[in-house]
Amino acid sequence: MVPGVRSAAVAALLMAGLVLPAGCAQDDAEPERPSPAPTSSPSSAPAETDQSPDYLPAGDLPDPLTLDDVDGRTISARPFADFAVAAGTGVWVSGVRPGAVRYDGTSARITARTRVPGAVVQALESTRAEVLVPSLTPSVLLRLDAVTGEVLARVPLGASPVAESTVGATADGTAYVLVEPSEPRIVVVRGDAVVDEVEAPEGTVAVRAGYGWLWVVTDHATVERRPVAGGEWTSAPTGPSPRFFDLGFGAAWVMNQGDGSVTRADARSGEADTIAVTGLRIGGGDLTVGAGGVWLRTDSAVLRIDPLSREVTHVVELPPGSGSVAAVQGSLWITNHDHLAIHRVPLPLQG
Repeated sequence: MVPGVRSAAVAALLMAGLVLPAGCAQDDAEPERPSPAPTSSPSSAPAETDQSPDYLPAGDLPDPLTLDDVDGRTISARPFADFAVAAGTGVWVSGVRPGAVRYDGTSARITARTRVPGAVVQALESTRAEVLVPSLTPSVLLRLDAVTGEVLARVPLGASPVAESTVGATADGTAYVLVEPSEPRIVVVRGDAVVDEVEAPEGTVAVRAGYGWLWVVTDHATVERRPVAGGEWTSAPTGPSPRFFDLGFGAAWVMNQGDGSVTRADARSGEADTIAVTGLRIGGGDLTVGAGGVWLRTDSAVLRIDPLSREVTHVVELPPGSGSVAAVQGSLWITNHDHLAIHRVPLPLQG
């Protein structure tokens, strides 16, 4: 995509995130911007640790909308509404008393509550029937019924989950949890037991599973994958400081914190292209796919990317602060733990 020019209003909106404390996945300092490096196709060779990613300027963004413009509703959520995941017609959010709760996507009522011992430090994941909740102290994976919140299994992980990461799961319910911050590896969980471990590429910060592949992103500015059944990792470049990512619309979509861009890695070929979006560092935020869009949550806005055109179609302003995002049919859910709130926005977006 050829970078475009933002309106002054959008520039001011997104710049606000640079001067406020961020929540999820915040780096300690503004990274230096190295000289651009050429992109490359995936290969079986290990990622170069000195690879310098491209830093992209802002893309061509539409005029921003307010929460009022899109009929947004703000719901109090205490003590620390954090990670959100869509599961069927509902949305599960961690950090709301007593640990994780389910909101009905239509009525916005809480329909299930589950006590979670310890802190939920990783993003949640869902399958057709379950919600996966990794917790720390104790280090366990909770498998919850996606509708009732009943604890179906409590699986000791044997190591600490990597904070500010994502969890993977395949359609058969196999879960993949990134553990051990000093030497990351992926714990494989089936049912109520750990059945295997997968050595993670150096610098792995997040994991997902889908399209027959195990996917990770690394702090070497790469997205990597290997067959779920086993094999070699292959690598493709991302933008700077990749972090949260999700799978959908035939690809892996990666949030790049370093410049607010999004990388799309094709599920068939593995080839990756990076889309210019905000042009500014994201201190804390999230990315999800669902309800017809790719949703990038920054410190001060949520942006919808059309998965076909790969263009930003909507920018919705948020009260500055960090949090997560989840999309179900008919509604978008945006947590904002700095404001002890969740913003619910009807879909499709108006304006």
